[in-house]
Amino acid sequence: MARTTLALAAACAVASVAPAVPVAAAPASTAATAIVLERTGGFAGRSDTFVVDRSTVGGRTPLRAAGSAEFRSLRRSYQLRNNCCDRYTYRITVSYRHGRSKTVDTVQGAPAPRILGYVIDEVQRVGRQTPEGLTRKSAERLRVAG
Repeated sequence: MARTTLALAAACAVASVAPAVPVAAAPASTAATAIVLERTGGFAGRSDTFVVDRSTVGGRTPLRAAGSAEFRSLRRSYQLRNNCCDRYTYRITVSYRHGRSKTVDTVQGAPAPRILGYVIDEVQRVGRQTPEGLTRKSAERLRVAG
């Protein structure tokens, strides 16, 4: 009995520190190999680029979510009718095996499926932030070299 209780306590401890992943992100039928997130705007008008690839610590979660059927079925763009008020704009480009890619553009606060916001948040959390003003092509070269 004590052994069963100890095993159950250990499993609960592991589950409490494991990152929450949307259920739809778990079965990834198409493996994502890299994600480049370009974030522009905001109050200060910044331009930031974040890169996640297979060597990124913590990158497995956003790569798995970006490889899900739910993410791959996203439209090309999710926008607001009124883009005022210092909102961030996002361009997320996901590279997949066999040379395929998917780019989605959105703006902060736009109505979009939860998977898009989840991937954006995870890439900002774990991604390598590249120098300000880095272009997408430069970020892609950095990903390949890094």
